[in-house]
Order: sequence, then structure tokens, then C-alpha cells
Amino acid sequence: MNISFYTSRTSLIAQQQALDVYANNVANVNTVGFKSLRPSFAECLYTHQHPNRGDLWQTGHGARVYKTDLMWQEAGITFSDMPLDFALVDMSFFMTLDRYGNTFLTRDGRFGISETSEGVWELVNGFGDFVLDFDGNRIIVPFEIGSNGEPSTEIDYTELYAQIGMFTVPNNWGLDQEANNRFVVTERSGAAVANPAGVKVPMAYEMSAVDLAGEMVRIIETQRSYQLNARAIQTSDELMRIINNLR
Repeated sequence: MNISFYTSRTSLIAQQQALDVYANNVANVNTVGFKSLRPSFAECLYTHQHPNRGDLWQTGHGARVYKTDLMWQEAGITFSDMPLDFALVDMSFFMTLDRYGNTFLTRDGRFGISETSEGVWELVNGFGDFVLDFDGNRIIVPFEIGSNGEPSTEIDYTELYAQIGMFTVPNNWGLDQEANNRFVVTERSGAAVANPAGVKVPMAYEMSAVDLAGEMVRIIETQRSYQLNARAIQTSDELMRIINNLR
């Protein structure tokens, strides 16, 4: 009876973790450049309850979430009237640098301009992270040169567009997803390398790749499985109570 209780409990935890993944996908249905996650399940260890009967008598102990995979399906592109919005049409990434010196990859190409304490204008994203060029350096916003030979107040967008770096990794599925719609390079993904041949579309941004209808179906399926395991736990508990009362 204890086996049925703990087996159902293990599966209950796995279904709760899956629900958390699907709920996170739904919550990011409008997040620019977001890629959804899919949980993968694996069986827990089997044990021999009756060793004398050989390998034919094995008891399972539920399932667990083995890993979560990033789904790299293409998303639609929406055009905007903002000159610093960019959409990537291949498997490239933008690279950003936060204030702690950590670098990240992202598909979110909605950028802006921020003035530093030194009076320098630099390209940043919506979270204040610096956007990097192909060499991994922070981008200083270039201004057009006026007729007097001095920089004007007009941004030289042609030069600025050319500076914005694009990067790729050997294995996108090896990236780790972090907060704020960012990805971290790992040993599984391989190092990020500059991709000058990549294509970025100005005045556009990539929509979320979440399939809302599909996510809702998965949530319903997972909830049904969760309820089934919860009922199995309740049944095991009631049977144990009956047995204890008989004693």
C-alpha cells in the first residue's frame, strides 16, 4: 500500500512541474521573441519486490520530469513604427551585457537609447542591458555629421544597424533559459560566434512562439492526470486507515 501511495505522489509532483511549465508558456503568450518549453518525462527506478521470482516481477515507482526542452519553431513578425525594433528571420540571437558583466543571448529586438553618466549614448534593451556588436563590445550610438563637420542630433541609423551584432550557437537546444526572456550559453550549446550573414529586419519584432490553443490542451490533459494521481493517493490513504482500524 505504501508503494501505491509514494508512486502516485511522485507522479503528482511531476504533473505539477509540467503544469508550471505550461502556465509559464501561457503567461508569455505576448512576450516578444519568447520560445515555449516542453517537459519530458522519464520512469523512476524499478524495484524487485520478490527477488526469488527473478526479473519478471518488477514494480515501478511513478514518473518524473527528466528535462525541459526549448521549442524553436518560427514565430510571426509584426512591423512597427519604431526605428530601433528588430526581428531576426533565422536562428541568430542578439547578445546583451548586464550591469554585472554577464552576457546573454536573446531574440527580443526591441531596443532603445540610454545616456551614461559620462554623457555617452549607448544602445540598450528594455531591461537596461547593453546591446553588443559583432566583436562583443557595447554600441555607442553614431550621429550624422552636419554640414559644419560636427555631429548633429540626428542618429545615423545606417551605421547603427550595421553595428548590431548577431550570434549563433552550434546547438540551440543546449541553451538554458533565464529570466527576462534571455538565454545562457552552456557546454551543451557550444560557444556563441558572430554571424555577419544573419538577417535582421528593422522596424519589426518577432512575436511569441507560444501556441495558445495547444498549451491549453496540454494544461487540461495534465490537470486530468494530476486529478487521477491525487485520487490514487486518497484511495491509498483510505485503505491504510481501514487496515489500521481492523488492527
